[in-house]
Amino acid sequence: MDIVIETPRMPRRKKAAHETVLVVDDDPQIRESLSELLDYKGYSVLQAENGRRALDMLKTVPPRTPCIVVLDLAMPVLDGHQFLKYRAEDPILRHIPVVVVSANPRPPQPLEGIEAYLQKPLEPEILLEIIRRTCDEKLRQRKSV
Repeated sequence: MDIVIETPRMPRRKKAAHETVLVVDDDPQIRESLSELLDYKGYSVLQAENGRRALDMLKTVPPRTPCIVVLDLAMPVLDGHQFLKYRAEDPILRHIPVVVVSANPRPPQPLEGIEAYLQKPLEPEILLEIIRRTCDEKLRQRKSV
């Protein structure tokens, strides 16, 4: 999967400690490419190679809880569908937004509890916009509490 790190429409952002993204994908090249892009755009990035590792990380990372999870569906150990199921059952984790990035076509039945479903190869600008919008909204919610 090719991911363009910089385009004229994607200026570099300053790092913000509150903006952490968890990238979950079994393909190390995709994980690294997405992580480099997100780091370049100013996000702190956590990586997990499968859904089990992602759940374990989410239960141990506070106060760096991610503002969003970028999730592949087809992975060993615990796939994206199972991750979404466990996340929905957890009263704390269910509030962490998820964007699915998968090579599989969008399933006929909508996936519950996700912000968006993007098909690989993806348009980096679209993913970045979803992440920016979602993380900004999470920050506004925290400030209003």
